[in-house]
Amino acid sequence: MSHAHKQFLFAVLVGFALAALVHSQNQSGFISIDCGLPNNSSYTETTTGINYISDSTFIDTGESKYLSANHDLNYYQPYWYVRSFPQGVRNCYRINVTYGTKYLIRAGFQYGNYGENKPPEFELHLGANLWDTVNFTAKNQTTRELIRVLLQDYIHICLVNTNKGVPFKSSIELRPLLNTSYEERTGSLALVSRYDTGLLATNDTGTSSAKVAMMAARASGGHDKVVVEEVVVRVMVVEAVVLMVMIRYPTDIHDRIWEPYYVSDDTQFQLRTSAIMNESYQNAFEIPSAVMSTAVAPKNASYALEFYWDSPDNNSEYYIYLHFAEIEKLRPHQLRNLFIVWNGGWPQRPFVLPYYLNEKTLFNIWPFSGFTKHSFSILKTDNSTLPPVLNAYEIYEGKRFLELETNQGDIEAIENIKLHYKISKNWQGDPCSPQAYKWEGLNCSYLESRPPRIISLDLSSSGLRGQISPFIANLTMIQALDLSNNDLTGPIPDFFSQMPDLYVLNLGKNKLAGPVPAGLIDRNKNDGLSLSLCENPNISGLGHVSCKLRKKQNVIIPVVVSIIGTMILLLTVAAIWWRCKSEKKDEPFKIQGRKFTKSEINKITSNSTLIGRGGFGEVYHGTLKNDTQVAVKILNLSSKQGSEEFQNEVKLLMRVHHRNLVSFIGYCDEGDIMALVYEYVGNGNLQQQISAAGTDIGLTWKQRLQIAVDAARGLEYLHDGCKPPILHRDLKPSNILLNEKLQAKIADFGISKALATETATHALTDLRGTYGYLDPQYCTTGQLTRKSDAYSFGIVLLELITGRPAIITDLELVHVNVSDWVRAKFERMEIEGIVDSRVQGTYKYSSAQKAIETALACVSKTPTERPEISYVYDRLKECLEIEKFKQL
Repeated sequence: MSHAHKQFLFAVLVGFALAALVHSQNQSGFISIDCGLPNNSSYTETTTGINYISDSTFIDTGESKYLSANHDLNYYQPYWYVRSFPQGVRNCYRINVTYGTKYLIRAGFQYGNYGENKPPEFELHLGANLWDTVNFTAKNQTTRELIRVLLQDYIHICLVNTNKGVPFKSSIELRPLLNTSYEERTGSLALVSRYDTGLLATNDTGTSSAKVAMMAARASGGHDKVVVEEVVVRVMVVEAVVLMVMIRYPTDIHDRIWEPYYVSDDTQFQLRTSAIMNESYQNAFEIPSAVMSTAVAPKNASYALEFYWDSPDNNSEYYIYLHFAEIEKLRPHQLRNLFIVWNGGWPQRPFVLPYYLNEKTLFNIWPFSGFTKHSFSILKTDNSTLPPVLNAYEIYEGKRFLELETNQGDIEAIENIKLHYKISKNWQGDPCSPQAYKWEGLNCSYLESRPPRIISLDLSSSGLRGQISPFIANLTMIQALDLSNNDLTGPIPDFFSQMPDLYVLNLGKNKLAGPVPAGLIDRNKNDGLSLSLCENPNISGLGHVSCKLRKKQNVIIPVVVSIIGTMILLLTVAAIWWRCKSEKKDEPFKIQGRKFTKSEINKITSNSTLIGRGGFGEVYHGTLKNDTQVAVKILNLSSKQGSEEFQNEVKLLMRVHHRNLVSFIGYCDEGDIMALVYEYVGNGNLQQQISAAGTDIGLTWKQRLQIAVDAARGLEYLHDGCKPPILHRDLKPSNILLNEKLQAKIADFGISKALATETATHALTDLRGTYGYLDPQYCTTGQLTRKSDAYSFGIVLLELITGRPAIITDLELVHVNVSDWVRAKFERMEIEGIVDSRVQGTYKYSSAQKAIETALACVSKTPTERPEISYVYDRLKECLEIEKFKQL
């Protein structure tokens, strides 16, 4: 029996009783689209009170189909119509949303036998990325649900034909959530299941009308004591009746659909209260009181509550949200302590349920994976007098959307061109991504880690009318443009001469008029622009412009595009090779940078200011002959072995170039002098900035995030941009320098650590110098890895967030690591207590929470649980984007 059928039956039983309450609810931010509903139509769905509108303004392709009238009493109203797509490979809805908002996105599909009794299979895409495959192997109705923060002011929801039947869609629903809820590491969460465990679905052969009437009364009246709108459905199954209860809007203000938990035996029982949950202690998930006022428990208190789900493979990643509330008034001697076991592993730390009618949600920050059958168990501790309970739970699969979408400026330009000319081509969704579905007539460049760019556009013979669209000027990287054989009128715009990458322009066979811009003629004559203006009788001032392109148009465009693309690729590869390729082991030692003499170093440092001193030596601020300011590090080395080590480090430094790393200028290795010469970064280091005394704000929250992003970018380059990877090994705030624009530059990667390993004394000195930042695993393994750098970065990030040092000494007699201090507060969600008081009131809660979670992930005790720095960089960029959006 379909979910929609159950909802209709409920409407028959209790719909009228609910009407007054339903229509009073707030649907702010809801987007509810009935796909296939006739143009300009709308209605209010009777069982939920949700207002639905037609999809006609969101898509211009597809066919509306009405599922035959005899289904009306069986289907949920948004499923009465569907929009099918027999034409085109990809068909997309474009829906405007609120930038930076976390949405629950739900797509509904009700197959109504419109396609010869052959249920189709097709792909569902969000933007350029595959969301899921839709099929109907088990039933004719299905939904797909996704939670994601949207970082554009619109989204594309697309159906892709895979030659297994005609794709279709019944409904699209978007519901805003609090940005502090449903945090994860993958960017998107796809719903696997959502259960209200206290609402037990059981076989009941004698459900009386009195019981139904009682449930209806609870739903509609008496809400001065408790408001519970429950969908009560009697469904015939063979000779039994199954009592099903589902909860959604308006009970759940976010319109999550809570299904009942099915119990196949009598080992579990239900707890229920008519009291209302304490809303003042409600967390960011805002679980409705109707869900939290029931719970499930084992009849034998020593038994566990066990839950299972299957995974299609062992690579899928899952996030679990367990919702707890104490709904029994405990006597003084009663205690309910619980612990959780994930996938049969070690028990998690025990916890006590919140106070009576208060809520608590437990969830995993790091995903569960590596199994095809997953489970979690909830048990009571030995000293607990009461059995374990669970009120509700949700399981999500993490989705990594890795396909980059087209450059935003290019998207806006090409969509405006489409509107300007009313182009009827099947231009749907993202113009360039995925590459297999790029728009007809476009060619795009695809460079790793960069959004695709439109580099050629062919609109020849497309029936274009009117003047040349000014939006073409916004395709800033276009190399070839063909507007020939249309009905274009008016002047040739001068902006063509201002498009530096344009090398092929065909405007032939139109009705253009007026003089050819002088800049365009000059580019055709002197700058290699291939220009055709054939068969435009009203054009004047052609001069030396040839009527025809220098080569056949159908050859020129792909050739130019392919040649330029190949050149870009080769130049990129060459640059990476020269910067990051290590020297062959049998190759003699050569350094391409400047080698300073001993006398030059003495002259630079003779009257210079001492700006630093450490176990490695002293650092002076000096000036070269050309007035370039430099920092000169004089090293305390004298042995031959030290000189060899020094040369190895110089070789390393000379192959590293990045805007977030301090630039290496040269070196000196002469006599008893070993020196390194760097660019001078004149705004001090991060340690000085965050430990500055006083109550002034100092670094703003946005500046702190930008510094963290810069530092993460520099560290990512060391790890991923150079082959072999380079470990910093001594990252701390004093090794992150700031220029006058507060751009962060990492210093001292590798050199001080390598030099400090000459003797055991030096190694000990170095270890003491970085106490608080060094990976705890180093003390047991003696090995430093990429995850060691991640740990150090996490400590630095926590210092930026809190304004406190790595080792806090002002709170306890025993010194406390800042990570332990933050973790304890974060478990209680004391965000304001964690963030530096100097920036209170200037940050977005979701931005701070995400930054804290990222930092705590970096400082996980187990190295394998720490993220790669590339992931950290992406998350910090998201934090910064949230703050930038706040200022719009």
